[in-house]
Amino acid sequence: MIERLYVNNYKCLVNFELRLQELSLLLGPSGAGKTAVLDIVLALRRLLSGDARVTDADVFPTRTLTRWQSRDVQVFEIQVKLETETFTYRLEVEHERASTKARIRLEKLVSAEGPLFECLRGDVQLYRDDHSLGPPYSTDWSESALARVAARDDNTRLTRFLEFMRKVLVCGFYPPTFGTESSTENVLLERDAHNFADWYRHALQERPDLIPQFMKTMKQVMGSDFRGIRLERIGQETRALMIAFVDHEDADGHHEDTDSHEQYELRFNEISDGQRALVALYGLIHLSRDQGYTLFLDEPDNYVALAEIQPWLMSLEDACGEAVSQAVITSHHPELIDYLGSENGVLLHRDSSGVVTTRRPEVGDSNPVGLKLSELIARGWEG
Repeated sequence: MIERLYVNNYKCLVNFELRLQELSLLLGPSGAGKTAVLDIVLALRRLLSGDARVTDADVFPTRTLTRWQSRDVQVFEIQVKLETETFTYRLEVEHERASTKARIRLEKLVSAEGPLFECLRGDVQLYRDDHSLGPPYSTDWSESALARVAARDDNTRLTRFLEFMRKVLVCGFYPPTFGTESSTENVLLERDAHNFADWYRHALQERPDLIPQFMKTMKQVMGSDFRGIRLERIGQETRALMIAFVDHEDADGHHEDTDSHEQYELRFNEISDGQRALVALYGLIHLSRDQGYTLFLDEPDNYVALAEIQPWLMSLEDACGEAVSQAVITSHHPELIDYLGSENGVLLHRDSSGVVTTRRPEVGDSNPVGLKLSELIARGWEG
């Protein structure tokens, strides 16, 4: 799991440190940096997956430098604990403001026992699992050199860290963009989860054993009319995500609880936005089970009814630390704040200077009437 994130000189985050649990809820007003945290984690995931450069528009472009600082170097540090071993990855990105060019000044991975990788201004020094020196070489400054290291028998610890980072999912669901058709499998969801059909197709192929429990849960969530989800072939490589229901009404419009009625199917984009959100939310819990995924979810309560969010939260809480290695949520929703805030909340606060700090939300002595944490935060009485 990710235990700590340090950021300096990225938007409003200056000398910023965030400590995380197996399940964490990021709280705070708009502009406090919650989404910026998710942007950074996604950018690090993309760099360490080898499919992005630091100058890409959605990674670390020059416009992400903190406006009120003159320093041209951004620093990112992430601490990850995998079973009993702790890894610390440090990235320093150097910018040229006039030309909007950027390059990696320093990239480094260490464990508690010693170094595993270092790249300083394009000069790489590899280390073996026992921290002895490996071969040096030169590389491109604009991309992660660590991401390009091939797995070998003597760098299994480095490889393990990379595999973990490449399974970090950062999503803010926007169901209207969810596609129905899938022409390929995808191990990762995009930021808005528009490729959910591709991700579901991958899960179906890799872990078909997880599907029955997922379908059982979805029937409980979506009602007795729900019958299942399948991928229908509509081309040589293309499949369509179909949601099956059964019509329980008779000819007079009366509801009958029987399995003898006709089944019908709707394409994924024909069900409601809320239903699509529920399929994706429960899919994340059930279909990422025991596969090492870390989930960062941006306001997952959007499009979901009040009565639907708490059962999902309970399922997520039960899964965290076991079936799902870690989950970090950002939200303004009262239900999430009251359910998770006291034990799992991290409050981000941006002071008058623009600097963001973090602390645990607390209920102070100014709560004589026993208001909920969400109500205290709404009134500005928290603390």
